[in-house]
Amino acid sequence: MKSCLFLLSLVVFGILLGCDGVKKFPRAQVTGRVMCEGKPVPKTLVTFEVKRTSDSGLVGQLGTAVTDEEGKFVVSTYGDKDGAVIGKHMIRVGKTETTPPCNCAINDMTVQMEIDVTEKGPNNFEIALEKKSAKNKDGVIEKE
Repeated sequence: MKSCLFLLSLVVFGILLGCDGVKKFPRAQVTGRVMCEGKPVPKTLVTFEVKRTSDSGLVGQLGTAVTDEEGKFVVSTYGDKDGAVIGKHMIRVGKTETTPPCNCAINDMTVQMEIDVTEKGPNNFEIALEKKSAKNKDGVIEKE
């Protein structure tokens, strides 16, 4: 819950910065779907964190989206559904207060995948969450 609140505060902070004339990096439309065992995962928070690829501290703002009932999302960065900053990203998926339970691990601290958002696209990504892990009787973590 704390990490979800942290991510939401980052989103709000980012939106406020976007309104104050902060440099807006070039963006491209980004869509996708979050899946768990072949089924869509609704009401999850998806973040697109720009990877730093040079010595410059300027990388662009975090892009975010919340999945709909079909697990689909459209990323917003500076405005509503304006896409993600062009470049390399780490994608994370976190729970919201209304995310239903599923058999997959939803942890906003775990990088689900790394992708490259390109100017010409298409930038449509399917995020397949891993099944939850469990400890066996020997204390070793195994996938179910």
